[in-house]
Amino acid sequence: MSVTSNWMTDRVENQIHLHILPTEKYKMVSVLAQLECSLERDRATKIALIPQVLMRGTEHYPEPTALIRAFDDLYGAAIGARVNKHGDRQTVEFTMQVAHEGYLPNADGLFASAMNLFAEVIFQPKTQQGVFRSDDLAAEITLHRQRIENVVNDKIAYAGERCAQELCKDEPFGISRLGYIEDLAFITPMSLYEEYQQLLKNSALHIYIVGAVEVSQIKEICSHEFGRFINLDFNLNHSKKAVETNTARHLVDQNERIVIEQMDVGQGKLNFGLRTSSSYDKDDYLALVVYNGILGGFPHSKLFINVREKSSLAYYASSRIEGLKGVIFIQSGIQISNFERAQTIIKQQVEDMRRGQITDDELNFTKKGLVNQYMQSDDQPFTGAVLQMYSRFTGRERSVAEMIRDVQQVTKEDVVRVAQGVQVELVYFLRDKEEVPQNASAHI
Repeated sequence: MSVTSNWMTDRVENQIHLHILPTEKYKMVSVLAQLECSLERDRATKIALIPQVLMRGTEHYPEPTALIRAFDDLYGAAIGARVNKHGDRQTVEFTMQVAHEGYLPNADGLFASAMNLFAEVIFQPKTQQGVFRSDDLAAEITLHRQRIENVVNDKIAYAGERCAQELCKDEPFGISRLGYIEDLAFITPMSLYEEYQQLLKNSALHIYIVGAVEVSQIKEICSHEFGRFINLDFNLNHSKKAVETNTARHLVDQNERIVIEQMDVGQGKLNFGLRTSSSYDKDDYLALVVYNGILGGFPHSKLFINVREKSSLAYYASSRIEGLKGVIFIQSGIQISNFERAQTIIKQQVEDMRRGQITDDELNFTKKGLVNQYMQSDDQPFTGAVLQMYSRFTGRERSVAEMIRDVQQVTKEDVVRVAQGVQVELVYFLRDKEEVPQNASAHI
């Protein structure tokens, strides 16, 4: 039976969406709460700051250390907060893991107490004169500046981010999930608090709960603990197809672009952005996953063997897939003088797959590697929550068991078929500040 079909979905007072997966597999109860909005350039930085500011303290626990200690006092419960990007959506996510009270002596009411505190983090932040405290915001702006700068300092991560921005520069996916340093100077306690209020008002709140729980009891607890905040007037008019994949339309009318960016680097970062004709909601998506695995997902892949090992052109060479967008990114580190040769050989791997030059070993090793990855992910309680989230985004239900089955059924012909819909659209090269070729379509 599909794991996703075992999820129980309901609403708290018709306003907060509950997704509950009762399972005896885990001793802990895991909770993921998510607020989502469209990725917008003018909002991204403020949205990224919100979960960090909320973790600075609540009305009843105004200091971060006191808040963390309050969770820890609940038999070691732990909370986390982050901003994320799923396709064309930006999400504010809170996670909590708490021990199951049934396995502990004298722990009745543990989950209810944890959810009470969890709800307070989301809905009852400490404020000053009706807005976020200026000292909390100043501290988080400093930390957030460092988060963004850390991406720039990590040249592999930076090249990957810039490649995505350039490939999808006219789409929400091209917007940074962390936002932009230049926006930080314009954020005030009032403007951020207003953004927070708008997020609560205009975004549905989805809560995913995984563990050995009794559904009716969980619904009663959530109704009580979150029902206190119903007057926030959530907007429930969210389509199941919240994320637009925007894939095949690019294949006909887009020419390959070369973007060269110069910085003080000693090693070149050569990245590619590839459009495909598939995505998470399509029937052939797992064939595309296998395609990506053969291309650059494993040590036996074409990029690793032919670009790194045989040609000695790259310090690393791999590929990754963004399923909700139906795009693939290739990343490699090369000597700057090897730009042309490395570019040619990497493109040759894409062309070879289009021509069906795939060995039985490449196919079988990739399928086994993917099955192992899926089996490992199935041991993580939040995997099911993410799959349920993607089901809500795309309308396509998948479970770990189903993906394992579908991967095992992928044939070479299936891979070659999806390979026909893969096209290199962008070549991004991060290099030193020496003179660059004049044929680049963009030079930064």
